[in-house]
Amino acid sequence: MELKNILCPLDGTELMDKVEDTAQYLAKISNARIILLYVVEKWYRSEGLVTNSPEWVTLHEKWLNDGRKVLEGVAGRLKAAGVKYIDTVLEDGDVAYEIVALANQKNVDLIVMATKKYSHLGRLFSGSRIDMVSKKSPCPVLWLFG
Repeated sequence: MELKNILCPLDGTELMDKVEDTAQYLAKISNARIILLYVVEKWYRSEGLVTNSPEWVTLHEKWLNDGRKVLEGVAGRLKAAGVKYIDTVLEDGDVAYEIVALANQKNVDLIVMATKKYSHLGRLFSGSRIDMVSKKSPCPVLWLFG
């Protein structure tokens, strides 16, 4: 399989390092583009509570800035490691939906994601991001478990 575009959703957790390292390796051996995605899901999930108040606007900007910092940090480290092609995308919305939508839009060849192991197998595969992304993805998904 030839890799041209690798999508890496990031969440700012410690598992992100696994995604970064794996994507870096794959991009360097295949000369692929890495597309880094950060989704501000908190804003989407709080939709029923959100108003036009200055406090909500400030909170939303903080969440967006946190996402920008994550994207800039990872992109900088990848560039320093020799990855040539890096795009960053910041979105508001449901994480699984945004991952699949961007994978379709950018003709992604592989999605590299990390997730935590859960003790209950049913919780792992039923109604989770793993389930949604794996079922709806237009390309293979490489899951890294932490």
